[in-house]
Amino acid sequence: MAVKRNLKRDLARADGLMRRDQLLQLGHNPKALVHAVRAGRVLAPRRGWFALGNARPDALRAVTLGGRLGGASALASYGVWVDQVGLVIATAPHASRLPAVRVGERRVRLTEKFAGLDDRRWRVSLEDALLQHARIVSDLSVIASVDSALYQHLLRGDRAREVIQLMPARLHSIQNELDAAAMSGTESKLRVALCRAGLRVRSQVFIAGVGIVDLLVDDWLIIEVDSAKHHDKQVAQHRDRVRDGASVIGKWGYLRFDYELVQSSLDWCVRVTVSRLESGRPVRTP
Repeated sequence: MAVKRNLKRDLARADGLMRRDQLLQLGHNPKALVHAVRAGRVLAPRRGWFALGNARPDALRAVTLGGRLGGASALASYGVWVDQVGLVIATAPHASRLPAVRVGERRVRLTEKFAGLDDRRWRVSLEDALLQHARIVSDLSVIASVDSALYQHLLRGDRAREVIQLMPARLHSIQNELDAAAMSGTESKLRVALCRAGLRVRSQVFIAGVGIVDLLVDDWLIIEVDSAKHHDKQVAQHRDRVRDGASVIGKWGYLRFDYELVQSSLDWCVRVTVSRLESGRPVRTP
């Protein structure tokens, strides 16, 4: 005896939005799907798609526009760090009569080189999203996103190399600048900028009496990079101040840069770091 499917439950497993063919494969009856829409139990945002009223808004908007989440928007849905550039909609090159996009929305060409591995067909695969993102943002932003995917084990090193080789030629060399230990995109950007300035930098280094620090330059200068997401609360700020004090007590040099400084004044951050190094390492008394 066939098990009767629960439409709302099946839609919920994909954040409230699924294609018709997916639902049919699960065993839903085509006529029952039409009836559910007419009865107002589910939505039909575009031909071939069914959604719950509480479906993920950006995904619902992308589908309504005749595409899927692509580029930065798709990466963000996977939890990958991105320089957000507004809603990105991946649209098939042959698609026609598409609704106009709003200010802050953009379309990218949908070319599927890597298959998606989950039920969320409203977004491109993580690998394809990286390829789309790479054509829009800077090399540092691409490195930051790939680092994030590696850190979260969403991408393996061999697959990262494969993806990078499909990016524009100007980005092929970033393979040598990746670091799966990086915990935030701003940390990745600053690390790469410092390395390109000729400095020796290590990520996520444990220091006795201080803890794990974001970056350690020339084995004595600690650099902490505050992210917009994790350093805007009083508890986090208190913890950071304690770590700063522990660095002083331990005779380590230290600097702290926030999200905005790294994002908008990266060259200045590098100059500050070089100047601090030139002033010399704190003297440790016997």
